[in-house]
Amino acid sequence: YAYSFGNLLVLALYRMYKEQGPAFVPKYLDLLATGGSQSPQQILATVGVDMTSEAFWQSGFDTIREMVEQLEETM
Repeated sequence: YAYSFGNLLVLALYRMYKEQGPAFVPKYLDLLATGGSQSPQQILATVGVDMTSEAFWQSGFDTIREMVEQLEETM
């Protein structure tokens, strides 16, 4: 469960980076700087993510779908 959560989280954050570009980098660095000092929900809120938002998690799944489609195109 933890690995699935982590992977989906990273893919959703990656999508945010792709959408926001370089402006996302300082937010991401702030997120990393918190370490384990807060709950995941509090940490994600620092970059504007509502962990309870279905849309956020869906963006991670959308990234997986796009990656699979790209792979299929190369085969």
